[in-house]
Amino acid sequence: MNDLQAGKAGEYLVCADLILKGYIAFPSEQGLPFDIVLSANGNLYKMQVKTTRKPQSVPQRVKRTDKYIFHIRRCGKGGRQSYAEGDVDIFAVVALDTRTIGYLSAKDVKQTMFFLPENGFIAVNGKGKGGTRLSAKKISDYKIEEVLNDIS
Repeated sequence: MNDLQAGKAGEYLVCADLILKGYIAFPSEQGLPFDIVLSANGNLYKMQVKTTRKPQSVPQRVKRTDKYIFHIRRCGKGGRQSYAEGDVDIFAVVALDTRTIGYLSAKDVKQTMFFLPENGFIAVNGKGKGGTRLSAKKISDYKIEEVLNDIS
């Protein structure tokens, strides 16, 4: 699967996810700075989809950890450009290997973001699993309903 096919797969997964949740969503035309148009709560939203195939090994202070990596604010061939303000309302991040989708408001995204695999865990301050706050979230922690409540 090449990059174009992976990106298209992510776009169609997001459209299907939104439609199954009761929203109206459809792919946009080529050449626009967004991939999907979403109709929700009487408004239209421009959505950009970022897709990755699988987690990558990320060096940490002590050991390497697998995480999903998304260069969210970069666009264009080779990621040489950035999105202008107003180009995108919502970003969707997609992990193809698990078909997991997360949604983020454009105002909340950073240049590059890291997400834990669904079965991943990182201890903070050397503590174990019991009650320890994670230093990174999972893609599935980011819900479309929360984003729409935030930006409406």
